[in-house]
This record gives sequence, structure tokens and C-alpha cells, in this order.
Amino acid sequence: MKQLRDYDIFSNLTDSEKEFIARNSIYIGDIHNHSGISYGYGTLEKAIGFALQQLDFFSVTGHFAWPDMESFEGMEIPGDVVAYHRDGFRRLRENWPSYLEKMERANDSSHVTFPSFEYHSFTHGDYTVLCKDTREPLPEDPEDGEPDERLDSLIRKNNPSESGILAFPHHIGYRTGYRGINWDTYNDRTSPIVEILSMHGASESHEARLQYLHTMGPRSRDNTMQGGLARGKVFGVVANTDHHNSSPGSYGFGRTGVVCGSLTRDEIYDSLVGKQTVAYSGDPIRFAFFCNGRNALGAEVENNGEVTLDGYVLGFDRLDRFELVHDGRVVASGEKGAGGSSAGFISLAFGWGKKNAPCSWEVTVTGRGVKITDASPRLRGRDMVDPLDRPKDEEEVTLFSHDRDANSVFVKATTDGNKTATTNGTQGLVIETDGRKGSLDVQVKAVWRGKEIAKSYSYELETLDAQESEYLEGFVSPAIVTGGFVPLDEAKSEIHYTVPKDAKGCYYLRAYEVNGDAMYTTP
Repeated sequence: MKQLRDYDIFSNLTDSEKEFIARNSIYIGDIHNHSGISYGYGTLEKAIGFALQQLDFFSVTGHFAWPDMESFEGMEIPGDVVAYHRDGFRRLRENWPSYLEKMERANDSSHVTFPSFEYHSFTHGDYTVLCKDTREPLPEDPEDGEPDERLDSLIRKNNPSESGILAFPHHIGYRTGYRGINWDTYNDRTSPIVEILSMHGASESHEARLQYLHTMGPRSRDNTMQGGLARGKVFGVVANTDHHNSSPGSYGFGRTGVVCGSLTRDEIYDSLVGKQTVAYSGDPIRFAFFCNGRNALGAEVENNGEVTLDGYVLGFDRLDRFELVHDGRVVASGEKGAGGSSAGFISLAFGWGKKNAPCSWEVTVTGRGVKITDASPRLRGRDMVDPLDRPKDEEEVTLFSHDRDANSVFVKATTDGNKTATTNGTQGLVIETDGRKGSLDVQVKAVWRGKEIAKSYSYELETLDAQESEYLEGFVSPAIVTGGFVPLDEAKSEIHYTVPKDAKGCYYLRAYEVNGDAMYTTP
């Protein structure tokens, strides 16, 4: 993925800001998601294969333990819920040795993997435990009759810089006592990062996009990012899918961005611990955030009356809003940066059609007279909200590639209609071109209801002002849509703000694209 350093579009960058952008990249990951290694669905191999298509680093998380599942005062749990959790915990212990081997084998020069497991807790809220060592054993179970104090001890005593174990709370927005975060027991040394967005919903604030609609209940106002900051808590933010069907990085439900110099295990882990993070719902929006010309992520600065904040953002679609937030209040909105770029973005999505009538797609987009300079996948797994849902087996392997020599992008995926009228089951991508001269050729090979279908479309970029849709075989058949050309200048913005003298508290950036994708930086 092209980084901000690949563009000369922001004229107000200082020399120190340019130097930081030149030395660092934003790497994209998902470090909390599930498969059939515990309770969940799909093989570990499928999860790894899906992650390799659109992530730089990732984990596949096993459900490990629920210390107060049947001992939390006044809380009764349905018997089927207890049963599937116990069965999932048992399966994880059986699968852990082979899991570690497969995750370690998935490491290569362009991907870093981390083992992880999860505690549930009414008392503290749920925690993901990320392991730096790919051979990390699971914690030993307590003796029969002994209380399970492993999570309590981890929260109180762990130092992730020394232990190589990073524990972070997730789906924090539920009410305390209902597996939402407990700010009174939260320890920012053990948990320097907090997950604020996933398939459960967004918990940046009580008004954040992506409501809490899971079976576990609604969002609680105090148990949000803004609620924690208002209590004086200091943490970085991440987003992960919490997908339960072997689909790390499934588009639209959470991805973590890490800012560091190179894609290595040490740098990714240290940057997570060091709060060099950003939370995405979908598109990996490029950004930079500076305080007095220095990197602002996780920084603590004394306000001496001469504090300036600079924010820069470049999305993959037209920007809706770019904002600087201070203690829950918007204090500055982004302005359009210096214009003049001829580059731009075109999105493409395919799917729709009748439910329970899967369509296998192979889509190739080729530039004619225009160069495809970047491409970002928008690939989705088969979404599930309730872990007891049972997905259908997927026969097709999801693939994504950008062939720069051939000036083309290729996607292979399966769709099966949309589960509801508000559930997006499409697959897609967004590409960047170096200009608006020339055309894009779209070649489609599909198999639907046992029939092979081949279609070809060509779009002149100069006249591609709005989206164009096509159907494979008429009414309620699968369809493909190509979005209108979005000039790069409409996908970027910048903020320059002088902090008032004596102002205190936390500042962070957030951005929204018109397609609904969101970005929240570490304060």
C-alpha cells in the first residue's frame, strides 16, 4: 500500500514532519478474531489464507477461559452457552501445539503472525492476550477446586515490555458486569492498548457509527474510549474484527494500523506496546498526527502555551469529515489541502442477487492508457453475530493480487446475496490511478446456479462521474458496480490547530469517508 511519503500533496509539512513520514509506514493487521480452533467456524488454514490477502500482521485467537462464568453473583447463564464455551476451551487446549506450528510457518518477509488467546470475564470485561513468542505455551489450568485467578494476576502484574505478553480489553462498550470494561480494574501498564471497534460495534463514543447489535446487548455510555479518557485513563486504540468464521481483517468490522519503521515482529510488537496505533473500521486510511512537529501518537506534552497540532489524512474514497477531538468535543475540522493532483480512486463491488444461490467470481481490472498505482482489497468473510450461528461451507478460496507489470488487479471470491437488507455481503476493492485519461477494462468470470458466465465492461475515466451497475443475468441476479471517479484532492484533508493556553486533556483525530469507513487515532 502506498504511504503518505509516496505523495507530494501536503504543502504545509515541516521538515521534521516530512522526515518522520519518510521513515515510517502504516502496517495493517487484525489481532483478535476466531476460527474453529476453539468455538467458531472454519479451519485455521482458511483463516491464514484469508489474512494473507489483505493484512501485514495478524493473529487467529483461541477462546481460552472464563474464570467467573458460573460464580459471578446474580448472573445466570443459559446451559447451552456454558456448554459451547466449555467445549471451545477444551478444543483450544487440544489444538494449541499444532496451532503454534501453523502460525509460525505463516511468517514470511511480508507477514508477521502472533499467537493469541482470550479470557471472558464479568468482573473485568473480556481480554485478548497477544504473545510475541510464536512458541508461547498456554497458562496452566488451576488445580481442581482452586479459584482461577490467572486473569486477575495478569491485569495486576504483567509488564508487556518484559514478558512478551500483551493483554488488551475488547468490546469495551458493554455494561460493566456484562463483559464490558471495568475501568476500576483496568491497568494501562498491562494494557497500553484498548480495542474500540469490532464486529460488536464501535465504542469510540456512545454516538459512534456501528451500533452495538450483538446478542450481548447495547452500548454503555461510560464504557467507551471517550468515557475512559474522561476518567484520566491513558491508552492507545486498536480495532479488530472479532470475526468467528476464519476471516481476519474482514472488511468493515475493524483493522488495526501500526506506525513503525519496518515490518518485523519486534517493531510491530513494540509499537503496539508503545501505543503507535490507529483504529480503522474498513479502509486503511493514510494519516499523520504531529504535536510541535513531532509524532503525537501516545505523546504526553506539557502545555506551555506554545503547543500546535497538525493532522494530515488521505483516504481511499471521498472524505466526509476530518476532525480534531478534544475531550469528546470537536475543536477543529479539516480543510482541503493544496490541490492540483490528477490522480484519483475508483471502487468496485460485486455480489447481491438471491440468498442461498452462491456466485463464484473472478474479476480482473486492467488499466488502458492509465496506470493503476495502488489497490486496496475490501474482502469480507461470511459474517456471523451469534457464535451459535452455523455458516455454510465456502468452496472458493478468496484471492487478491495487484500485478503492476500487467497494470491489473485480480480478485477471486464467493458471494451469496445479502443476509438482510442492511447487511453487506459484497466483495470488492478500490484502486488508485495516476490520472483520469484512459479507461478501465473489467473482465468477469462467474459461476452461478451451475452456469458459467463471462462479461466484459469498459469505463472511460473522463466520463465516469457516477457509479455504473451491471447484472449478470437480469432481475435479482448477482450484480457488479463500479464507483465514480473520486479525485485524490477530495480524499485528503489537513488540520492545523493551536492549543489554547492552560487547556488540558486528550486530543485525537478521527476521519470518516462517505462510504461510512472510520478512523480513530491514539490520543
